Amino acid sequence: MRIALRKERNEFVRQVAEPAVEDWRDRKICLPSLVVAIAVEGTDWGKSIKEGQENIWFPRRYDGIRYHKNVRHAVRSHNNYLAIWREENQEGPNWEHVIGQKHYILAVQYLQEAEYPYALSKGYEGKLVELIEGYGFYEFDGE
Repeated sequence: MRIALRKERNEFVRQVAEPAVEDWRDRKICLPSLVVAIAVEGTDWGKSIKEGQENIWFPRRYDGIRYHKNVRHAVRSHNNYLAIWREENQEGPNWEHVIGQKHYILAVQYLQEAEYPYALSKGYEGKLVELIEGYGFYEFDGE
């Protein structure tokens, strides 16, 4: 069942979804539904951004990059991070086999299996799928 969004949540989702869809069309790194779900989960629907965190749309990133001039820049930077992230002693990035993944459940599973920094707890995968399905974020994945 799809859950209706309040006006402020809808605006937050729109702000993230537009550049996520654009970046997916250009580079096919990460599905827009997953980008939106990560931003929603990490910022509590943008509340932490409003509390003065200066355009930190993806606060769980561990590469030290925090400030972005706008959400478009934040999405592209976040997707770059997804594409190249790897453990310290690892030869290639974990995300290599996921680039271009066209189904959100598989993409979320790969994120969890790769032990990506966001996914430190086993419940993270379920939380992202719940957001994507509960709020219909999967609609952003269709072109």
